[in-house]
Amino acid sequence: MALVKRLSLAEVRQRHGRTWEILDFYGGWVAYRRNPWSTSAARFGVSNVLGADDLDDLARQLEEQATAESRRKSRHPAQRPGDDA
Repeated sequence: MALVKRLSLAEVRQRHGRTWEILDFYGGWVAYRRNPWSTSAARFGVSNVLGADDLDDLARQLEEQATAESRRKSRHPAQRPGDDA
């Protein structure tokens, strides 16, 4: 039987800590965005708050959020200053 390496809080914070605040919450884990996205981004799967029973599951959700953010940005790139709408 192979041993599965469990992620540490330091590893998850190193990867996602610039974007997310990650907290131990009553035996589970919560992450909330440091800079929330608008509610309209939810249609792309972007969330502002995540919760999980264990840190590995939270890390998986954070990776999914990074993918959703990329999908949202590719479909609606930010306008450059001076561009007409």
